[in-house]
Amino acid sequence: MKMQKLLLALILTASSLTAAHAAGEGTAVGVKPDARAEVQSASRTLVVGDDISVGDRLVTDRSGEVQLLFADQTRLVVGPQSSLLIETYLLRNSNTVDRLTVNALAGTFRFISGRSPKSAYQIKTPTAAIAVRGTKFDFIVTRGQTFVMLYEGALSVCTAGNNCVGLNNRCEVAEASGSGALLYEQDNPDRPPIAMSFRYAQVQSPLLRDFRVAGAQKCTKNETNTTPSSLSDSSGEVGGDKGTVVRQRSPNSP
Repeated sequence: MKMQKLLLALILTASSLTAAHAAGEGTAVGVKPDARAEVQSASRTLVVGDDISVGDRLVTDRSGEVQLLFADQTRLVVGPQSSLLIETYLLRNSNTVDRLTVNALAGTFRFISGRSPKSAYQIKTPTAAIAVRGTKFDFIVTRGQTFVMLYEGALSVCTAGNNCVGLNNRCEVAEASGSGALLYEQDNPDRPPIAMSFRYAQVQSPLLRDFRVAGAQKCTKNETNTTPSSLSDSSGEVGGDKGTVVRQRSPNSP
């Protein structure tokens, strides 16, 4: 009898986990092959309409891309050669979430916040924590560095050492690395070469209409006629001079 009860409990647990995963926290509304979701040792190829759940690691190849829509209307793009883990998704009701946490491991991304409270969103990378305050932005994760370009709203970017910068103006760029957090304001001559490396700022045609940002290409304009360069060279570091450290503060500071 005890063995039967144990088997029944295991079956019910497995069924509930399967149902929770099947329900999904997000939906892949746009997919370009090859893109897949990995969970532990399992992997599945993504197609339009697939559910995305907590624990899913989304991985794309050179031509792959995933556009995700969450229940609160948050939109997230996982670009080519990228990897992102859905860590936390706590649904408050049908319209908002208490917590949405993603860990962007490598690649290029776009994030457009939805109807949930500002405090609900948390984006982590190997070198940064991004606190969203109702906004639209792109970010790039390279080896040892994270770059963020703001389009609308505001956000802060902090390193593991609590070195933070705030982005409050359109087209500002932030960098976070082991050396600290840097802010490139719009008139900084070092900003345009970095801005040119944001894929979706230059070309938005692969994205569905609701994933596009009006006027994003204006943020790549190079008024100083600096020759654009790629963010990553063979060492994974950004070429050219660094920006200026604007300020240092604790992530809990106002």
